[in-house]
Amino acid sequence: MLGPAFLAVAAAASLVLGEATWQPNQVNTRICQWQQLRASVLRDTVYLDGGSLWWQPGFADGSAGRPVNDNNRAGFIYTLNFSTPFNTTQNISTILGNLATGGGDTNNRAPNFEDGALLGNNEEFFLYGGLTQRTAAVVDPPGDSVLCYEKYQYGPVRTFSPNFVDKPLGAGVTRYVAHGGAASAPSENLAWYFSGMRSANFGPIYTKGSANKSNGALYTSDTLITLDMAHQQQEKFSNRTLPKEIPGRANPELVWVPVGQRGILVALGGVVYPDFVNYTGNSANETASQLQSPEFMSTIDIYDVAGDKWYRQTTTGGPGQLTRGCAVVARAQDGSSFNIYYYGGYDGINQDQSFSDDVWVLSLPSFTWVKLASSGVEGRAGHKCVMPYPDQMLVIGGYPSFQGAVPGCLRETIRVFSLSTGKWLDRYDPAVFDNYTVPSAVVEKIGGSGTGGATATTPKPSWGATQLAGIFGAQYPVTKITTYYPYASVGPTNNTNPNVPQPRVESQGGGLPSYLPPVLGVVLGLVFLTMVAVLILLWRRRRLLRGGTVSEVGTEDTNGNRIASWLRGQPTEAKSPTLASSSDYSPVSSTDVDSSIAAPPPTRSIAEMMNTE
Repeated sequence: MLGPAFLAVAAAASLVLGEATWQPNQVNTRICQWQQLRASVLRDTVYLDGGSLWWQPGFADGSAGRPVNDNNRAGFIYTLNFSTPFNTTQNISTILGNLATGGGDTNNRAPNFEDGALLGNNEEFFLYGGLTQRTAAVVDPPGDSVLCYEKYQYGPVRTFSPNFVDKPLGAGVTRYVAHGGAASAPSENLAWYFSGMRSANFGPIYTKGSANKSNGALYTSDTLITLDMAHQQQEKFSNRTLPKEIPGRANPELVWVPVGQRGILVALGGVVYPDFVNYTGNSANETASQLQSPEFMSTIDIYDVAGDKWYRQTTTGGPGQLTRGCAVVARAQDGSSFNIYYYGGYDGINQDQSFSDDVWVLSLPSFTWVKLASSGVEGRAGHKCVMPYPDQMLVIGGYPSFQGAVPGCLRETIRVFSLSTGKWLDRYDPAVFDNYTVPSAVVEKIGGSGTGGATATTPKPSWGATQLAGIFGAQYPVTKITTYYPYASVGPTNNTNPNVPQPRVESQGGGLPSYLPPVLGVVLGLVFLTMVAVLILLWRRRRLLRGGTVSEVGTEDTNGNRIASWLRGQPTEAKSPTLASSSDYSPVSSTDVDSSIAAPPPTRSIAEMMNTE
């Protein structure tokens, strides 16, 4: 006789397994392109949120279907652990985990955001800014609060569990901003959001799609938003207006560099009058953009964190007008140079022309540009870059230029670049890494060697302000910077075109516990073996009794047939389950986080995350 516990498991399993809605003959799916996602690294994992994510279905005959956008209705944040090896040509979706925020169509607190940023340190991050889709089904999220994911505890010891927490922004700060530049400095427990675009009335902003300009992010923001995370659960946002000499722009890159007492912010790239903010896809003033935007790469804006002051510095060389690229910084082993790597992007006014596939290096403190690599494989924009190791950069997501009615797919969802050699790699292996060495092409410009000793230590013709020389002359206490590498490899991964992608799921939010699927498999296996044994005993006993009746065994056999019928009614492995339309998670306030701990969700595959209807 089956107990109540097993019946509850069976009922829950039917909810998970009984919702398969893939296209006929579809056997897999891959990420086609991922526009304007947000990223944050917490220790050994990069979290990937929001953006416009397009999936490409694969069919049994080897063909690929038209890309579809599921709008991330479940509000998933995807995860990639740095312990996971992979080849860049493989189906990356199989190595991504997911974390349910409880957003999407069922919750207005965490809908899918395009653009914006994840601002954080090594223990938590905030979902700040970005654009939402305007829909009558969901009330707009408030402009004065955001979600925070508290993964690890820091500060005073207290009752703690990883969770999403709804937190206020404070006076004078709004989340209604997008297309800015973001940077985080975990060693300082600080993060920033620089400039970007807003609406005319500083109110809600939506993804483009209509001629209604009142809710479009069409106006340049002249602010620097600062997030102070010195005290967990007592974080503070602040808003400072940029000086008149520091121009705002759309989608610059903001990089924190460890020089001076508390580091500096370096803003590079970005454009004015971008084409991507208008529903027509055209720049509102292409001539003005071409006149002003190139300056954002030739004259760099610098913010001294300790002194709370902005400076400007001219550079030599440079890539010209670019936006929607990505940037990381690598420190020479002796601290004599700091090299900012800028990859990809486009001019912000010609989205139908080829995007950049170049890697440029801005070497500080000489402020010299060096073109390091240009593979010509495929350019992209709207991607993110992270550094799992000092000598490696991962380029994640993005999209190719718009050429045709059907969205183009990237050949490699994730690319791997060696910061030391200036070469693209075909795989990532957590067991293979080294200290950072300055590339030879950069050494030729700044002197010294791969390990440091740069001889070009001042910009040409001179410093933009004498104070900058003092800032760069003060060494940052690098002992404050915590590292979490090397990462123990989880072993070789074969994820080439799998039949049913099965990503790992980080257990947060509502739903079934993560241990339930394997337990369910064991229980169902035992039930099957029990059924076989019962049937054999029935057959033998009937032969012995030659027609006698045994009511007890007959009752058990009836129950067994019911279970077998339930099992036969579930989808086969070739089918991929789709996602439930609701979420069990509801955000909690920071004051209730200790007493309101949500149950973990069930393990779900990429197929379950999609809803192609």
